[in-house]
Amino acid sequence: MKKSQPTRMCIACRSRHPQNTLIRFKQEDKEVVAFDGKGRSFYLCDMCVSNEKKINGLVKRFKQNKERFTKLLKELTTDVNACN
Repeated sequence: MKKSQPTRMCIACRSRHPQNTLIRFKQEDKEVVAFDGKGRSFYLCDMCVSNEKKINGLVKRFKQNKERFTKLLKELTTDVNACN
């Protein structure tokens, strides 16, 4: 019997995707960081990670430094792509 794939929602576009296709983050103090297995987290899809308008919205929502946040997104997307 095959297990069903967990489905999660992207917080930017609110669309549902298989969990293994999304990038997982968490907010630690005032910084958004890659999820390390502890605490509450949120997901972003590949479309929203590459969408400048969505990134600007997330920068405002989480009160982040835009350059640092976009650098983190690029690092994590390359890590995820390397794993797949």
